[in-house]
Amino acid sequence: MPELDRALAAPSTHDRSARRTVDVLDVSDLRFPGGTSHSIAEEVTAQAHAGYTTGLVTLNGPLVARVSAVNPLIRRSVEAGHAALLIGREPVHARVVVVRHPAVLQHAADQLPPVHTDHVVIVANAGPSDIDGHEHYDPGTVHEIAHRSFGTEPIWAPIGPLVRAAIAGRVPRASMTDHDWVNIIDVDAWQVPAEQRPQRPGRRGDADGTAAPPRRPVVGRHSRSSPQKWPSDPATLRAVYPDDGSWTVRVLGGAEPAEQVLGRIPQGWEVLEFGTMSPRDFLASLDFFVYFHNPNWVEAFGRTILEALATGVPAVLPPHFEPVFADAALYAEPHEVRAVVESMHADPDAYAAQASRALRAARERFGHEAHVARLERIIGAPSSPPVTRRVPTPSHPATAPSPAALFISSNGAGMGHLTRLLAYALRCRPQLEPHFFSLSQAAPVVASFGLPYQYLPSAAAAGLEPGRWHRYFATRVAETIERVRPRFVVFDGTWPYEGISMVRSEHPDIPWVWSRRGLWRSGKNREQLKKAEWFDLVIEPGDLASPADRGVTATAPAHRVGPVTLLDPDDLDDRTDARRALGLDPSARLALVSLGAGNINDTSGDVGAAVAALRQLDVEVCVTRPEIAVDGGAMDDVHLVREFPLSRYYHAFDLAISATGYNSFHELLRFGVPSLFVPNRSTALDDQHARARFAAGQGWVHQLDAVTTELAVPLLGELLERGEQMVKHVADVDPGNGAADAAARLAELAGV
Repeated sequence: MPELDRALAAPSTHDRSARRTVDVLDVSDLRFPGGTSHSIAEEVTAQAHAGYTTGLVTLNGPLVARVSAVNPLIRRSVEAGHAALLIGREPVHARVVVVRHPAVLQHAADQLPPVHTDHVVIVANAGPSDIDGHEHYDPGTVHEIAHRSFGTEPIWAPIGPLVRAAIAGRVPRASMTDHDWVNIIDVDAWQVPAEQRPQRPGRRGDADGTAAPPRRPVVGRHSRSSPQKWPSDPATLRAVYPDDGSWTVRVLGGAEPAEQVLGRIPQGWEVLEFGTMSPRDFLASLDFFVYFHNPNWVEAFGRTILEALATGVPAVLPPHFEPVFADAALYAEPHEVRAVVESMHADPDAYAAQASRALRAARERFGHEAHVARLERIIGAPSSPPVTRRVPTPSHPATAPSPAALFISSNGAGMGHLTRLLAYALRCRPQLEPHFFSLSQAAPVVASFGLPYQYLPSAAAAGLEPGRWHRYFATRVAETIERVRPRFVVFDGTWPYEGISMVRSEHPDIPWVWSRRGLWRSGKNREQLKKAEWFDLVIEPGDLASPADRGVTATAPAHRVGPVTLLDPDDLDDRTDARRALGLDPSARLALVSLGAGNINDTSGDVGAAVAALRQLDVEVCVTRPEIAVDGGAMDDVHLVREFPLSRYYHAFDLAISATGYNSFHELLRFGVPSLFVPNRSTALDDQHARARFAAGQGWVHQLDAVTTELAVPLLGELLERGEQMVKHVADVDPGNGAADAAARLAELAGV
């Protein structure tokens, strides 16, 4: 167990025995990332507020394959004093043992300490088999193990009717409870004040009193990105989550199973990875929660459904959920979903009535009181005074959330626009809560920094003519603004889209910022510069080659900051750790080649010539692009590196051969990597030649307009000998990372 978990579990000597005598002992694999751990944490909270003391025993079961820590929600319960995490072999005394997930007990009962108890409840929160027919547990075997381990006859508590049917006949009939052990929820913590909700369905009134057309329905789902949690055929997927743009479809938890079935993520979908947004805020942004899953999967209960109901969002579900949720939800076959959603979306009164039924059912049938009542039926009254009740939201601290900020990146040739915005956004936290809206197919990297994102295909990727796409862009951005409610919007790109002016007219009170790098090719893009009047502030990231800037931005008004890089020098791994992280030889001479696609054995191209030159110098090669061709040659001395941000590992390399886009240019120079720069000849606006020539003219690097082996070998040889001395002079003129200055200016704009 990780040391931090041990610290949570370590009682002092004088209270150890007291901590191991509890009302309720919850036994499970506390590493579960999803509903099982959430349900345990919810029950622990209800028990504490009622006065029941709780102990937790974690078993490393077969369903969590990797070593990981206790689920954060359960950790917070322990840290709040609601439960004690019990480690070691000392005996535990409990009035009732509650086992969650029978498979854990079947495969890991040998990890239990001695337990003395009068009652054992096995909560069957899933059926014995998964969608592939693999049996995770045998109910009869689990029953025998529980009897042997705890010394008393267990009772079985199915979480819902489908699981009840799945285990019926496989456990003694007398051991089955009459009532399902339904999941519970703290309704007060999940409710969202009306002023924090987006406008609900119905006709909207314009400022002049006329009626505006109703906006399209916003439907969504929240679940783990598992095949069993998604429909398995394209027809069902398109029926319940349309891909024709008629609805806004939002997904929290990833959509890889749907992508595999459909072959793509539909352009009308907004997909957030698991953990990048609080479920409460996500659900509050929906009009309808639509949840359909693999038909071969026995969905025992559906905790995310209950969360939607507690948030006041009408749920549309397959009919088999009706015995569980009754009139709290709406039920339809896949082909009926569109009619159900659109009918209620057009009827505000019916919509409001269904939302009220959902909330009422969540409170009356699935509230904390329901759990306390079932415990009282088993063991009677609690042994201790109630813990003082606090009502934070399920995944937020009790303090008010930080105001939001929206960052929009265009779709450039590389990742420069997205990376610059990340550099600003990460330095805006925690004063602001960043949200991303990106046209870059690299948008998912945002999730690795714990930030929510939304991907919108560019006009070319979406196959739309420009006029239609600009309207589409404006609609999607406006919807995002209504959901996120940002203090400001930052756009990074060299070509502001016409849709921006459309959005500004709809939301005139929100400031817009243009993050606009310089060094445009001389005379180019002058008409775009006029669009600065659309923005309240222009931030220009500095350029170490700015003395060579002859473009139209050189004298344009802007708030200029230092050159922007995602990382600072202190963020980089040292040479040993960097090579270990990339799986590289700790002692070999290594070069990074970052020139785009190319055949490594075609010496007529830049990539092939660079690799050949490095081979002549006995330097191993690392390339950054997966598109390199490998036919016709050995790859033993060529390594593929794909990490982001790769700059974290720059100390692994003895030198680099790189294009001179904004990001790579400044990262390599700022982080002291001896470099041969080869400007990209196909850029429409970015003056990479000016950057490369200026840096070489300062003696910091070497430069070639095109690579040949004959020209590259002597230059690379010199970089190996004295490249570190050359590049270290960059520090004399580097004003420091401008990302912090830009973030401070944005925070000032937001008033925080």
